[in-house]
Amino acid sequence: MIVLALLLAFQAPPFATLAAQADAARTRGAADAALLYNRALKAKPDWKDGWWALGTLHYSKSEWAESTAAFEKLATLDRGSAPAFAMLGLSQYNLLKYDVAIENLTKAQKLNVMDESIGQASMYTLAKLWTKRGNFEGALGILYDFAQLGKESPAFLLLSGTAGLWKPMFPEEVPAADRDVVFLAGKAFWEASRRNVPVARASFEDLLAHYPALTGVHYLYGSFEMYDNVDRALTLFEEELKITPDHIGAQMALGAEYLRRGEAEKALPYARRSVELAPGSYASHTLLGRALVETDSLEPALKELETARQMAPDDPAPRIALASLYSKLGRKDDAARERREFVRIQASTKKPLEK
Repeated sequence: MIVLALLLAFQAPPFATLAAQADAARTRGAADAALLYNRALKAKPDWKDGWWALGTLHYSKSEWAESTAAFEKLATLDRGSAPAFAMLGLSQYNLLKYDVAIENLTKAQKLNVMDESIGQASMYTLAKLWTKRGNFEGALGILYDFAQLGKESPAFLLLSGTAGLWKPMFPEEVPAADRDVVFLAGKAFWEASRRNVPVARASFEDLLAHYPALTGVHYLYGSFEMYDNVDRALTLFEEELKITPDHIGAQMALGAEYLRRGEAEKALPYARRSVELAPGSYASHTLLGRALVETDSLEPALKELETARQMAPDDPAPRIALASLYSKLGRKDDAARERREFVRIQASTKKPLEK
């Protein structure tokens, strides 16, 4: 009886008690809060709220490795938790693990981060990472969403200018001598995103007047003019190529517009050059595949579009282009499959950053 009493005395407290102690310690800012959460989580490893609390506790103290471990566990337990993937990506970003940070922040984006503060921080960080890695259009898409929500800050404008001028760097890495032009470009992009057309056009004209030979200026202005003055946009894209012949954005924009106009022969050289410049871009292969279809080069087109699908299986553009091509080739079952996939992907797409 004495031995049994001693064993009972030294038994670990029940999970509910441990969880309550951990929550209380965190509320009062006690130094042992993390230790108490770890004890509770040892008793109940699938306690999602506990992993969240532990992760945010470490994150608030800039303990990135520990917050990463906690949010990794939470993301494993809850694959549909946008905040878990967002905080995991932010932790990994602070550890300079950019590849996995992009992967997890992109998952958060697809899951639609609803919490305003977490959503803003995670998507801003993803836009920074996309810019650093050269995915400027992806970064600008996120920043466009911020502009639509009425968000504005010097940080947003500087990042918009960095991405808009196709500078593969973090905003804080922009040389001091370039900050004025980058900020001006960001302001022009911001006004354009909010469809404040007169102010945006004046900003672009100012940008062009002061920096006529700077890479990216004509392309950024041309992207704006695509809404209201497509012929002017084409001229600006051509001017960009005179300054920067290898500007993939201008090459693809010209190819896509000529294809839209039904001028596939004009589109083809730009599409081919796009693939040469960016062989790892599914969009360039999609553009070339579509141009080849329109010029009746069906077998080469099939190769390009299937390459694009393999690179980006969850993007609808290669799917619908393949559906059309398979129909032309008499492959009805394949065409039907691609149409189904196109519909599925479209239906699953959610817009991030919504309030």
